[in-house]
Amino acid sequence: MRKFTPTMLLLAATFTVTSVTAQGPEAEALENSNSYTEAINAKEFENRAIKALDPNGYMYEFKNLNINTPYSEHATAFFRDKVVVSSAKKIGAFFTKKDKTTNEGFHNLYCGDLNGKGDIKNLVNFSRAINTRENHEGSVALSSSQDVVFFTRSVEENGQHNLKIFRAEMLDYEWTNFEMLPFNQAGYAIENPVLSPDDKTIYFSANIPGSKGGYDLFSVTINEDGTYGAPKNLGSEINTHKDERFPYIMGDNSALYFSSNGHYNLGGLDIFESKVINGKFNFPVNMGSSLNSPEDDFGFLMDQSNSGFFTSNRAGGKGGNDIYYFKREKTLQLLQGTIVDYKTNMVLPNATVTVIDAYGRIVDKIQTDDKGIFTTNVIPYNSYTLHASKDGFIQTDEDFESFRGDDYTHELTIKLPQAKAEIVEVEEKLMIKIENIYFDYNKWVIKAESTLSLNKVVDVLNENPGMVIEINAHTDTRGKAGYNYKLSNKRAASAKAYLIKNGINASRLVSKGYGETQPIENCGANCSETQHETNRRIEFVIVE
Repeated sequence: MRKFTPTMLLLAATFTVTSVTAQGPEAEALENSNSYTEAINAKEFENRAIKALDPNGYMYEFKNLNINTPYSEHATAFFRDKVVVSSAKKIGAFFTKKDKTTNEGFHNLYCGDLNGKGDIKNLVNFSRAINTRENHEGSVALSSSQDVVFFTRSVEENGQHNLKIFRAEMLDYEWTNFEMLPFNQAGYAIENPVLSPDDKTIYFSANIPGSKGGYDLFSVTINEDGTYGAPKNLGSEINTHKDERFPYIMGDNSALYFSSNGHYNLGGLDIFESKVINGKFNFPVNMGSSLNSPEDDFGFLMDQSNSGFFTSNRAGGKGGNDIYYFKREKTLQLLQGTIVDYKTNMVLPNATVTVIDAYGRIVDKIQTDDKGIFTTNVIPYNSYTLHASKDGFIQTDEDFESFRGDDYTHELTIKLPQAKAEIVEVEEKLMIKIENIYFDYNKWVIKAESTLSLNKVVDVLNENPGMVIEINAHTDTRGKAGYNYKLSNKRAASAKAYLIKNGINASRLVSKGYGETQPIENCGANCSETQHETNRRIEFVIVE
């Protein structure tokens, strides 16, 4: 049985000891007691913590790899069709030298073939020029051309091994021209480099001055002349008073992944995602209980196929930190919305809803059904803007946040204010312009939604007590002409009856049907449904 206790956990690539503490709402209860056991049973704490963080929109399947040993390993980078691994495993029969802090051998870099099942095979020395026997070689970042490598190597300072970032170039199939980068600082650890997709920025973790506490994530610009800018803290959206480590940028620059024990988590280091929107990092979201554990989870590395690797010292491993291969699938949620009139809450069929994601992309465009309802898929922990519009109404924008990670149906109501009717001149006739009046096919009973439109005509007539109007109804060209003439007269009479019912004197109203004799779209037998709808209309012509 997995047991969660406050302990000292080893971080593979940093080779330092980190104290694990509880985070979030559970921590407050624990801190108010004399010990964890007095506050809550350890297993119960673990279960409650996992329930407090849902799967975050992804379901992960993962497996422990055969290359793991009783010592610490973690995957650091993709290299061509291979994976670069940092490991403290034995070289030959014995360690050449041990790190006194970890009591393991110094980490070296290895490279293995990646097969379609996520296994890493044929692990060999990554570079004899890079690996040393008395220093750690840890995280690796490669340029897009894969001929420049940035890597971490420990440097002994006052009896302590602090990681620094180095650079090398590949010439004649070997790494050469080594240099320790100028923004390294004596007495501090600078580690876990990763390159932006355009190769212009290095992101890394460090405990240098300017950190908000512990290790923070920083960026450094690579200038066109090959020089480097000053380290820039990624800010309080990302960094906390505790540790943020192991950054990883997706190849399409859509998201930053990193590990933290400062943001709300399950315990130890958890993996977080921060979406990159308009060049800025959004507030990070815990990747959830389908990936993270109450132990340390870090070193997230993923390709564009939603598969990759992460490292963990969770229970059930082979010892130290183990590499896990994962595949993940998105959890699609439903957003069910209803569009209604702002004043009356009457449902609005035939309204259009355009769904735009946080990147400004249109992801869906749908119309409400006869009950004013629309349905679309959303991705958990994403932001959306919904543009709701309907003829005769003022477009309304509604922001929506899908702040759940499980299988869920969100419900939303959007209220549209009506636009006022206009008096316009069309072909030398003054008309009260409103949106189309809807009838069921072959019917003359006014649909409920169209009563909202007729109320606008009531308002205009009340504001102009001397106004007289003619209600002219027109059909499309389908059906026999005589039948259409009768149908249009019935529809005009229905509109007149509604206005009278709502207080307009009958002497101010004249109703007349024209059948199919005055089409706006002269398309004959070849009319589209849209053209038929245009021809099927009621006009309110001002005669006095």
